Amino acid sequence: MATFAAYTTNIKIKAGVVLILASMLVVLGLDFSGALTSYRLKTLDLLFRHAPLPKATPQVVVVTVDQPDLDFFKTQKVTWPWPRQLYAPLIQFCHRSGAKAVIFDILYTEGSSYGPDDDQILAAAAGAARNVIFPFFLSREDKPSSPQTPEVLKKAALAIGGSPPKDLLHYRSLLAPIPPLVDAARTLGNVECRPDVDGIYRRVPLVAPFQGRLLPILGFAAYQALQPGPPWRFQDGALVRGQERIPLDAQGQFLLKYRRSSQSDQPGRSHERYSAANLIQSEYRCQHNLPPLVPLKALAGKWVFVGLTAPGLYDLKASPVSSVYPGVEVHATLLDNLIQGDFLRTVPPWLQWAWTLVLVTAMVLTVLFLSGMSGLVVNLGALVLFNALHLGVCVLAFAYSWYGDPLLTDLALNLSFALAAIYSYATEGRQKQVIRGMFGQYMSEVVIKHLLQHPEKLKLGGERRRVTLFFSDLAGFTTLSEKLDPETVVSLLNDYLSRMTDIILEEEGTVDKFEGDAIMALWGAPLDQENQAVLACRAALRQVAALKDLNRFFAEKKLPLLSLRIGLNTGEAIVGNLGSQKRFDYTVIGDTVNLASRLEGLNKFYSTTIMASEATVSECGDQIEFRELDWVAVKGRATPVTVYEVMALKGELSPAQIAARREFAKGLNLFREKAFAQAISAFSAALEHLPEDPPSQMFRDLCQKFQETPPPPDWDSVFRPDKK
Repeated sequence: MATFAAYTTNIKIKAGVVLILASMLVVLGLDFSGALTSYRLKTLDLLFRHAPLPKATPQVVVVTVDQPDLDFFKTQKVTWPWPRQLYAPLIQFCHRSGAKAVIFDILYTEGSSYGPDDDQILAAAAGAARNVIFPFFLSREDKPSSPQTPEVLKKAALAIGGSPPKDLLHYRSLLAPIPPLVDAARTLGNVECRPDVDGIYRRVPLVAPFQGRLLPILGFAAYQALQPGPPWRFQDGALVRGQERIPLDAQGQFLLKYRRSSQSDQPGRSHERYSAANLIQSEYRCQHNLPPLVPLKALAGKWVFVGLTAPGLYDLKASPVSSVYPGVEVHATLLDNLIQGDFLRTVPPWLQWAWTLVLVTAMVLTVLFLSGMSGLVVNLGALVLFNALHLGVCVLAFAYSWYGDPLLTDLALNLSFALAAIYSYATEGRQKQVIRGMFGQYMSEVVIKHLLQHPEKLKLGGERRRVTLFFSDLAGFTTLSEKLDPETVVSLLNDYLSRMTDIILEEEGTVDKFEGDAIMALWGAPLDQENQAVLACRAALRQVAALKDLNRFFAEKKLPLLSLRIGLNTGEAIVGNLGSQKRFDYTVIGDTVNLASRLEGLNKFYSTTIMASEATVSECGDQIEFRELDWVAVKGRATPVTVYEVMALKGELSPAQIAARREFAKGLNLFREKAFAQAISAFSAALEHLPEDPPSQMFRDLCQKFQETPPPPDWDSVFRPDKK
């Protein structure tokens, strides 16, 4: 027979599978629809701004044309746009310093307004340095290209093997530098790149197809020209050369890994900067044997980018690390990435979704299998924990150059929590009805409420538990029933059983069954009860007191009085729903049950009301008042059992009862030592305190008998009843 716990577990697992799939499919659908694109991009920006980023390489520096530079030359009567020849000393100073390359992020697509000689001076300086890279601009508009386009293609195009990305962006026209600069350049690079849909620059096209050739972006053009190696080739979503592997997306875009700012108070500055005016002046000073404003060694071996950063020159862009970011820094960041080789790789989709599935599964199962107020706290804690774990993993991975999108997993995780919580709340009432239907007839409301809050504690179908068994029977009820009509008997019996059952339930016990006027109950199942033996003893004492009230009623009706016998035992037993597939009862079986039943019957030999085993006495500690009665050989047990009378709650014995118990204990020890004369005196002393104490009378009579007829030599003082 399937147990309740197994049944509910099976239902929850099936529901969990549905909830997990629903959460995953909803998020997957949102992702494919593009509804999450802008939000995913924002989470990437958050990683750039809050995750630890590596420092920019000192090998890449930026020479800026900033507002102070414009202001300085304005005082020298040089207004913007500057004459081209003004950049010549800048190139010369970089060459003098031993710079590796000078890379311009300034387009010179038209002749200088100062005349051709102005262009020639700049071209001459670039040609002499032999390491200057100038930009060109690829356009997606269908318009005429510059006449010098063939020369640009010849000098800049790359021969790349393999199959390019299927969605590689195509361009239709090329805007080239003026011819003198094309001729003087070491190579040329494209500066066209577009932001993502939200206007932020996160990716650049590493190479772009134009007229059947592949043209590099500015930073990559400089890198491949001045860092020669084997031919490049497309391979498995990357651009590969020897051991170098540059990851690309399906559009051939390269995901930039922005650097930590070199000056924390200026987030737009990732790389070390130098003023264009200072470099130009430094060259003039060197030519006149004066110390330069910028030390020569500052640019030695450096890749020098030259760009516009003044607000009015329209080359400021939005980046993940700053809303105002110089365009030249975007190209510098690309070259920085290429030099350091710590490319930001995207976590494979299968791994991202596998990780999402793990977290969603853990979240759903946690919610489904933990209910109630404590479960709510744990579930909310688990939600926070799983979100924190996911975020921590994403930040840690990002620090190691792996980008795993935080949003998709986080959305699926929170959606799964919401769906599981709704399902759990909707089904909890139905589950409570099932529990009440199964246990409401024979369990206390306290126990049922606890089960409703913690249904996971229901492990039905048979399990070993430590329980305290309670057996009670009415002595004299048969005689009473013979003197009354059946209707009266049933009415009296129902009244008696109702009052006794209420007491058991009030003491958090579970009624197992009724057999005529007999009651079987237990404590310690289905819930653990640390004070189970105390509860059982308290219920027994309360029942004895309740029976006295009933007997007063019977006396008024001139009916025979009833006496109650109760047996208590604590130990291991098998508890659960036992029976057939269609009819079963929640019950308990085992030797512990048998001993409790026999203790109830043993009361008749001692004329006692409540008898308990040594195990029950031990469980109660000092909370219940007991007295040891005897050693009894119980059928089915190899060794005698020490039995005790349950007398009262702690502190409720009268002085006479305390004195009688003390004298009885003396007499019992003397009895076992065969000192029958002294034992008679002790039991008689007990009877002086309690004149109608049946156990004392019984043992006194037995001692007198043994004085007349001594027991056999092998007598061990163990009582061996000859009947039940």
